[in-house]
Amino acid sequence: MRERKYTVRFTEDEAEWLQEVALDSNVSGYIRDTVLRQSKSDRKLVSMNERLVDLGQDMRLVTDLLHDLNQKVAGPPTAPDATGSQEPEGIPDELTGIVLEILLLVRSFSAPQDRQMAQADVAQTGLPIWRKANLRDR
Repeated sequence: MRERKYTVRFTEDEAEWLQEVALDSNVSGYIRDTVLRQSKSDRKLVSMNERLVDLGQDMRLVTDLLHDLNQKVAGPPTAPDATGSQEPEGIPDELTGIVLEILLLVRSFSAPQDRQMAQADVAQTGLPIWRKANLRDR
């Protein structure tokens, strides 16, 4: 790769400061490393910003799906012991997929004792505890 030379002008004070902070008195190496490191950080920030924009769009999608689901289940149950959707199609597949994805991601990053505490909270509500064995039993 061909190297290009660039000329940068500094005041005497700036030049003295650069000479002090540059390791081994290699001012050009210090400037190059600093500029390239900053450039790499800037690229990471742009990438993070793009991810946040995508996340914001995903959140709006999930919010819309949850709003739609809330509208579907807002009415009274059709029978005394019935729970669930008033709509024949039930919970939208998109929402089920998102909830499952979130569940699996959270579980993969959770310590066993954190999962046990969460399961204890679920048990207190009277709901069944979800375990991998539950899926195999079906």
